[in-house]
Amino acid sequence: MMQAIAVTTGTSLTAPQRDLTPDLFTRFVNWIDRSSKTARTYICNLRQFVAWLHYSAIARPEREDILSYRQYLSSEHEAIQLCGDTWQYRTDSNGNRIKILCKPNTVTQYLRSVCAFFKWTASEGLYPDIASNIHAPKVKHDTHRKEALTAQEVYQIETSITSKAAADLTAAEASQKDTAGRMQRSTEQGKRLYAMYLLTVTAGLRTIELSRANVKDLESKGGCTYLYIWGKGHTEPDTRKVIAPEVAEALQDYLQSRTDNPTGNSPLFVATGNRSGGKRLATTTISTMLKEAMKAAGFNSERLTAHSLRHTAGTNAMELTGDLYQTQQYMRHSNPATTEIYLHIDTEKQEADIAQRLYNKYHGIETQSSGREQLQEAIQGMTAEQLEQLAMFARAMKK
Repeated sequence: MMQAIAVTTGTSLTAPQRDLTPDLFTRFVNWIDRSSKTARTYICNLRQFVAWLHYSAIARPEREDILSYRQYLSSEHEAIQLCGDTWQYRTDSNGNRIKILCKPNTVTQYLRSVCAFFKWTASEGLYPDIASNIHAPKVKHDTHRKEALTAQEVYQIETSITSKAAADLTAAEASQKDTAGRMQRSTEQGKRLYAMYLLTVTAGLRTIELSRANVKDLESKGGCTYLYIWGKGHTEPDTRKVIAPEVAEALQDYLQSRTDNPTGNSPLFVATGNRSGGKRLATTTISTMLKEAMKAAGFNSERLTAHSLRHTAGTNAMELTGDLYQTQQYMRHSNPATTEIYLHIDTEKQEADIAQRLYNKYHGIETQSSGREQLQEAIQGMTAEQLEQLAMFARAMKK
């Protein structure tokens, strides 16, 4: 895992001096009592720190060294990595050294692991907490990092998925080799992508939730279809999510097309390859598939990722309900501050309106509101009682 690093220092310890051995890092990872994925993250982060200590020829790290490490991460630098007992530069295919600039979130993650490690060593009397009260750079939360799609764009991607699935099936039918097998795989692949897309963009599922789901997590009861979700930070599928009938139909259609004879314990979404058929789709694979679906529909932007589909669900849910709490519950956010990122759509529309009105004012342009806009303005100014009277009038006119 990691080689030993001598850690003698002038600061007094409550236990005999010792090296930062691989066993020490293993003990720390076991102590944090987190999931295997989180443990791997700590290991990777600490390996980077150890590589930097070797690179900087630091055998006795002190507080100033942690500050230097933070500066190193925050500035453009040549990428290094730990290989066995030594460090080396990372190079591209031509042998040129790779230069990188860590994003603030990455710097924060690296420092958090280092701080947690030294806090633990101090509590165990193994090494002083030299990272105490050292803070990561402030992270500016970019609410536009993941763009949301409009209703028209959502439908355009959906249409593209179904059209491509039909084209793939036609190509499989024309194949001169293994026609039946190719048709089965094409059918299953098309219906699988369609079902995953609908779950992300309507139910707001994350890729990890799609990957973790099993067939038995899908349940119909009382005229509704539910999917039990194994959410972020949870240890089992314990959140029941209502899904639209059309989405449930797409899921059943996909399951009926499966060639691996799934049982209740089978993954909900599986690979179809000759060697990987029936195996659970990884989150990275799902992300790539959804990203490619967006690109195929003409939406090729770095800001558009698989998570953008979940962001689209949240943004449009907020627009439909106008209720922050209701949207928070729908998106399963533990912190309402997370849901507030969906408010930026209304803010942008208001700013665009103000910008246009200011331009018109400066240039003496008079604009007349359309009949629909005037009606909307009138409705917005009505009291609850007046709105109820208007609704009663509308119902009477339909009779």
